[in-house]
Amino acid sequence: MTGKPQHTDIQYLIRSLILPFYHVKRDSPLPVGERRFENDAEHSWSLALLACALAPEIDTTLDVGKICQFAIAHDLVEVFADDTSSFADQQKIDSKDEREALALRRIETEYAHFPWITATIRAYHSKESEEAKFVYALDKYLPVYYDYLDRAQLFRERKITLESYNKTLQSHREKAHAHRAVADYYDEIRDLIDQHPEYFHSE
Repeated sequence: MTGKPQHTDIQYLIRSLILPFYHVKRDSPLPVGERRFENDAEHSWSLALLACALAPEIDTTLDVGKICQFAIAHDLVEVFADDTSSFADQQKIDSKDEREALALRRIETEYAHFPWITATIRAYHSKESEEAKFVYALDKYLPVYYDYLDRAQLFRERKITLESYNKTLQSHREKAHAHRAVADYYDEIRDLIDQHPEYFHSE
């Protein structure tokens, strides 16, 4: 794409991608303050802040700027593909990759004046860099930490036992191990959760 973006291009980006991002609800309630479900924009900002604050303390070779970019853009496909919870029905989980691939192609086409968006999402999904692996792993850690802070209230409400929670998040743990340092944090918070079966539904 040649030439700088026009005002109409910026307006389209704001109206059809940036603002709708605030309306993609995640299956993750805020554990402090107002009890409501977090949206994708809030999640991405939270992940970016945590990732940028943590990265230089555990690995000085990580590029914090790149980490911030990955965190901000990592879920943008969900504007068109929707969020997919680990606890969603199997049909939605099975269709996740296809829905997100279609969404990325749409973003590439409709926002061609802003190639950074697509390039950043593709670089994140490739997980070829340590920065991408770090953000990808931390993205799994953060919601589990929220579960712990929330004392798993959502799972009691949905009658989900600790055993069922752990079984559902088996692949989630494997993804969190994409980065070794984050894996340690993830395993620690899961161990803390395991120490509190009373947080969950009891058969």
